[in-house]
Amino acid sequence: MSSSFTHRCLKMLLAGTALAGSVQVSTAAPTRHKHHASPHRTAKPSIAPVVAPVATAIPNPAPAPVMARSQPEEIAVTGRSSRTRQPGGGLLRVETAPKAVQTITHDFIAKLAPSVNLQQVMAMMPAANVTQADPFGLYTGQTNVRGFDTTEVGWLLDGAPLNDIGGGQFYANEVLESENLESVSMQPGSVNIDTPVISASAGMTTMTMSNPTHHFGGVMDVSFGSFDTFRQFIRLNSGDIGNSGIRAMFAFSHTKGNTWRGPGQAEKYHYDFKMVKDFRNGSHTGLTVAYNDQTNDFYLAPNLTQWRTTGYSTNYATDYAGPNAAGANYYKLHVNPFENVVAAIPTHLVITPKLTLEDSLYFWHGIGNGTGASVINSSTYMGNQAVQLGLGGAKSVLALAPSNQEQFRTGNTISLHYKPDHHHDISLGWWYEYANLYQYSPYGVVNQQTGVPNNIWGTTDTIQTTSGQPFRSRDFLSLTQVNMIFIGDTMKYFNDRLNIVVGFKEAMVTRRMYNYTPGTQYNRNLHTPEPLPQIGISWNFNKQHQIYVSGSTNFKAPSNTSLVDYYNTQGKQSQKGGASKPEYTIEEELGYRYNGELIVGSVSFFNYNLTNRQQTLNYYDGAAGASYSQTVNAGGQTTRGVDVQIATRAWHHFRPYATFEYLHSTIDNNIRVNNDLLPTAGKIAIRSPSKQAKFGLDYDDGSFWFSGQVIYVGKQYASFMNDSSIPQYVTNQVGIGYRFKNHGFMKSPQIQLNMTNLTGAKFRNGVYGFTTNANQTKGVYGTMINSGGLPSYYLNPPFSAMVTLSTGF
Repeated sequence: MSSSFTHRCLKMLLAGTALAGSVQVSTAAPTRHKHHASPHRTAKPSIAPVVAPVATAIPNPAPAPVMARSQPEEIAVTGRSSRTRQPGGGLLRVETAPKAVQTITHDFIAKLAPSVNLQQVMAMMPAANVTQADPFGLYTGQTNVRGFDTTEVGWLLDGAPLNDIGGGQFYANEVLESENLESVSMQPGSVNIDTPVISASAGMTTMTMSNPTHHFGGVMDVSFGSFDTFRQFIRLNSGDIGNSGIRAMFAFSHTKGNTWRGPGQAEKYHYDFKMVKDFRNGSHTGLTVAYNDQTNDFYLAPNLTQWRTTGYSTNYATDYAGPNAAGANYYKLHVNPFENVVAAIPTHLVITPKLTLEDSLYFWHGIGNGTGASVINSSTYMGNQAVQLGLGGAKSVLALAPSNQEQFRTGNTISLHYKPDHHHDISLGWWYEYANLYQYSPYGVVNQQTGVPNNIWGTTDTIQTTSGQPFRSRDFLSLTQVNMIFIGDTMKYFNDRLNIVVGFKEAMVTRRMYNYTPGTQYNRNLHTPEPLPQIGISWNFNKQHQIYVSGSTNFKAPSNTSLVDYYNTQGKQSQKGGASKPEYTIEEELGYRYNGELIVGSVSFFNYNLTNRQQTLNYYDGAAGASYSQTVNAGGQTTRGVDVQIATRAWHHFRPYATFEYLHSTIDNNIRVNNDLLPTAGKIAIRSPSKQAKFGLDYDDGSFWFSGQVIYVGKQYASFMNDSSIPQYVTNQVGIGYRFKNHGFMKSPQIQLNMTNLTGAKFRNGVYGFTTNANQTKGVYGTMINSGGLPSYYLNPPFSAMVTLSTGF
């Protein structure tokens, strides 16, 4: 990142400090090319005429379908861009699929603080239990879906998968800026047959980057917030480039702020690019690119003892305590640098009126680490081999101990869709992916007087053995190859009242692991074939009422690290690798939707049966006299509950929204610990509150707007034995804004204020690290089983505020 480029961006942004959203207003049309209305500040601007479609060969018209109505919503200018007004302020989009779908649109997103990450956007979804790590989206938190964690949900951007290929992790702070996020949809419990994911036993979440507009222009904003947070953003739209059918947009943002507790800061540079090419016959293609470069100082997640002792003061040390164990707690030794880029080329090709081809080519690359520090001795072990380190004559030194990774993923999903008549849409396709993930843990040189590492990446100035070999506590490569074939059919009968969607896919995942650490098993392979059928049926009584029933199967491949052996620096084996079965879920759902003139709502009853739950548990090897961890099959889990959503369309400028979830998620099996079993059968699953309730209120008269949300989350357990938990809590956020009249080059300049945690309440808002049992427990066979350790927790960020000035141009 050159300083001159950054300075140019700053000058452009600061030139327009009476700022607000772009105002290109679009309307629904039967073709991809549309006319656009001029910007309006009124709540109900006039609708532009529709362009006549290009003449093509059209089959005989079918009878008008009777569907759950999805009528165009009222058009309005919102904060940083213009979108249709959706029910509930953008928190409830009208859906018609025969499965549960929960969608949040830009109508709601534009009224949040512009720095928020995807997880913070999703906090109001009924199925999502979102834990926020910071108020402004610079850190990833955690999203649990109906008793499942983040790694069990597939995450996609414009068709490209974003999960870590190794363990399924997803980092919401590294994906997409909110100004460029058109919508986010979650399918809790189901995955489409053509979705390219292998970590999705709980369903999937899809993000859509906003398309470039048909008119030249853009938007820029600047934000100032609590904890010295400062952010700049600019987006440029090319508009239609001649008669080529091509349009593009480019966006840049820079965000920097201090941590809200303890020392440290976070800084982020982000770039988004999207190009769209439209063809006259309805075909289209494009390119989506998102690049993120971020360096964050870690937050220390406290256990219960630390929480009770130091509370919101808990974090890494501000001052360096010397080259010892205490010095390893210095915050400058706990920095997380990461760079990643994702690119996708989605293509829709119309071959004939009855035959189309869908293709999505993608690429993902990420490199970075999660850092730490430790004191190491000159005589130590690498794997099971004793080695001598070149420490310049010292017997021990404080060293940086990062966990590094570099990952490449490339793949393609291709499918043919054939519509022989009005009643069928038959699809046949193939997904292929090849991924390369290299993970290693070097020991970096640290200035023993200041505690500052020579290189936070841990890739240069590393400690070596006296023989010149790099000293690494782990060092392995995993190669993953995925083949998935799928076939499906969408059938419509009785004047489209009855819709049936059936599909089947066979996913074949092959992992090859190569461990370069001495004393470990060099190669382990795992091949996982998974048959995945699904069905969905819906019946539309009329334009207002729909019921549906669905059944689906999903899976999550075992983590690549489950195949790896680890040793500690005392030469004791700390993890035993081995093959394990993938998680497999069978999910049934029964739902009802209402789409009225004023009220919109849905109810969804669900039931999951999960088998082969993958958990990494701690064990003790009596013969070796050492503890070790191992990924094991922890048995099954049963999850049942209901999601309810209700909202209104605009009524005297108000659009309220309310949702409720009841969840009963239980562990089905006792879990083995050494030679006994923990009595966990029937216990409540971790991170699974039985009740969540959320309320939102939106007011928007075209100039002044208000958006507020309140969230209640019930008690959550942090251990399989339910002997550690966090209590219920309530949190809130508010946004207020005003749009001014156009002035000069500035279109609809706006000022907005966003505030979170208005009461300043202090509490634990999520489980960071769980355990089997927090207290000593009597096993099924009578053995007293020692504590598996203390859980650690997220802390709810304090009161925070951000002011944003924005404008379109």
